[in-house]
Amino acid sequence: AKNYLSLGLHDEVEESDDVPFSGMKLKPYFHLKKSEVLDQVKKMGFASDYHPQQKDFEKYPLEDILLLFDPSRAYGEKIVWCTTEASYNHQMERLNGIRQAVLDEFEKENSPEAAAGEEAAVQDEPDVNVVVRDVPKECFEWKSETAENTHEEVRAFTVQNSRPLLQMMITRARGQFGKSTKFSDSGENNQNCRPQKDHNFAPPKRELEMGIQAVKETRTTSCQTTWFRPVNKSTQYTPSDFLQRGADLGYAKVDELSAFLSNVSVGVEEALQTNETVDIFQEEFSHLGEEEAGAITKTHSKLKEHPNFHDVTYTKGKRIEWVEWVPNSSEMVVSSCCENQPFTDRLENSGKASVSTVLVWSFADSLSPHAILESPWEVTVFKFYPSDPTYLIGGLANGQVAVWKLSTTDLGFATKSQNSRPGMEEEKHSTIPTVVHRQISMIDESHRKAVVAIEFMPATLEIERRGRGASEKNPADAPMKYFLTVAGDGQVMIWDFQAMLDAINDNDFLWRPVHRVQLQRQDSGTEMGLCHILHCHDRFDDKGTKLLTNFYATTEEGELILGDWAARGEEDRKADVVKKMYSSCKTFRPMQSLERSPFFPDILLGVTDWAFYLFKDGLSEHLFMSSYTSTYYTRGVWSPTRPSVIFLGLVSGGIDIWDFSDQSHKASLSDTGASVAITSMMFCYHGDIKEGQKLAVGDAQGHLHIQNIPKNLIKPGGREKENMRKFLDREEKRVRYFQERQQELRELKEQMEKAAMAQDETAKDKTEDLDKEDAIAEASYQKLEAEVKEQL
Repeated sequence: AKNYLSLGLHDEVEESDDVPFSGMKLKPYFHLKKSEVLDQVKKMGFASDYHPQQKDFEKYPLEDILLLFDPSRAYGEKIVWCTTEASYNHQMERLNGIRQAVLDEFEKENSPEAAAGEEAAVQDEPDVNVVVRDVPKECFEWKSETAENTHEEVRAFTVQNSRPLLQMMITRARGQFGKSTKFSDSGENNQNCRPQKDHNFAPPKRELEMGIQAVKETRTTSCQTTWFRPVNKSTQYTPSDFLQRGADLGYAKVDELSAFLSNVSVGVEEALQTNETVDIFQEEFSHLGEEEAGAITKTHSKLKEHPNFHDVTYTKGKRIEWVEWVPNSSEMVVSSCCENQPFTDRLENSGKASVSTVLVWSFADSLSPHAILESPWEVTVFKFYPSDPTYLIGGLANGQVAVWKLSTTDLGFATKSQNSRPGMEEEKHSTIPTVVHRQISMIDESHRKAVVAIEFMPATLEIERRGRGASEKNPADAPMKYFLTVAGDGQVMIWDFQAMLDAINDNDFLWRPVHRVQLQRQDSGTEMGLCHILHCHDRFDDKGTKLLTNFYATTEEGELILGDWAARGEEDRKADVVKKMYSSCKTFRPMQSLERSPFFPDILLGVTDWAFYLFKDGLSEHLFMSSYTSTYYTRGVWSPTRPSVIFLGLVSGGIDIWDFSDQSHKASLSDTGASVAITSMMFCYHGDIKEGQKLAVGDAQGHLHIQNIPKNLIKPGGREKENMRKFLDREEKRVRYFQERQQELRELKEQMEKAAMAQDETAKDKTEDLDKEDAIAEASYQKLEAEVKEQL
């Protein structure tokens, strides 16, 4: 409606009585030039009002375009236009006819003949004298046409008594007159009626004679003890038996024995002193036998929290977006912080550069970070380079990829140097080291939305030119070269990290991905926003060929897809990157986590808002689906030491622990991980069960919690992995059975439909045959009738 004036559909924006075409009163038709419309679309793009109809305008054969105002919306829109030459000619003939009729009527009214006729008619009219008299009105009886109907309706609404009215008298004692009465509500508004005997309604009675007798149950048993009879025995040994073996030892061996005792005396003394030392923090039951599988109890499975990490300057009012443990360290953890802003505030601040931080925390000091990594944008995800942990790769909120170079001091592998002055006490070094990124990708060649996942590819992999394929050319001990990134724009990008390392000191180096693919939906062609990605390391086709370019990814609508970034397109169609889509887990919300089981590489864990799913490579549907939860899930991770345990973070701050060796219909244990919503979870992978296990949990208020996992959630039970594999195999058989059963039902339905169609055709043929027989019989009858008439 705002563009009606610029389009010429009315003469004034505000509605006015003096202007016929103003406000929402539009002109019945208007003409446009095709060249002007196409020029406006080229200049303004999708902001032009003609952009949705651009292709139709280009196909239109004429130069003049006719716009029509259709208030009845016969074609679905208020303003329509003629898309073909035939419709244009038809509408112009109709408009010209209406215009000509209006002009003819106007000329006829304004012609001299019409004016002379009106004057003659006025002169011919006779004069009429009107006399008004004041006469009283005569009164008549009022008659109503609807009186009978009104009486009928009143009689219909009136309740007629079908029996004589009952009379009832209520009396009260004279002494109760004038006294106050207190009324109270009964419990359920029920009035008690005392039972009274009424012989008129006595039900008939039936008698049944029955006799019952109890019989005592008897049982005869017997037992007998074993009798050991006493037997007199005696045993005797010869004293020289054990001395015969050392009979050859003489005084010559004394010196050798003395030298041996002198050599081991120091070690024996240290061992004795160590045995006398008592560890007051030792858990007395830590070295007992292993528990049975599924022995999760609320009394022995409580998570113990380490003092959490929080800094007023860097983490207050923010959320912990991602957490990573420093490789080869169980006392250093890294976290990234992002602002807790609503969409409107984030939209206002979009495009404005700011300083965001990635904090390195040490267990030695929980009050201030050990080191700070500065970034020009918020870091939504980051990972350490596996071949060299001193490099940190981070995905930024604007779609770029940045790299930081850390020192051993920043990672906590070396102690900080502290300055001391003579004559003064040694002061703690309060300066926190700050690290700036060494390299960042080109913004024009990066993602258009925030990077949400980073996945490293195997070291043996080598990408062919322009991403046409991949091969295993590099040795297994070579440094990792490539990694994948995904974002909400639906692009999967492959980056060459080694090329960046070779030019990390070159300021003119432009870091761009070596290959990228755009994922689109097949039904609508729109971008398929991604959330997570996992590269398929060991996947083979039907011929046994290893597939090196396949990956699993999750979408912003909760779907799991299997893609191939090396898929090639044909001449008439684009490359089919999405090979398979698991739509059974679609929730129209982004999937929160996608994790591969550390014990079963073909099993994937997908966590959505309301439930989590287990997928297996090769199945077209999910393997297992949990029950729906009343509290939304936010994160999910596998236990690194127990094959059947999953940890799930909740929006309430709790942690649900599922143990499939115990039960699979609900969580085996629920504990508290934080006081607000959990935003990130990450286990410390060190591979040693005896050292314990730590879980880093980030919440929505900037607190980083370190949870110590109890012993029975660390040590696997007996044959737990085998039992978990049996459970997964049983679920796979169930899924395959339902798939086969559905296929059989579909085939049976098709057969029944074909049989019904064949039966209908048979019945139709029979009907046609009967019609033919009737026609033949009718023809013979007519012939016989004609012959009889001739004979008569």
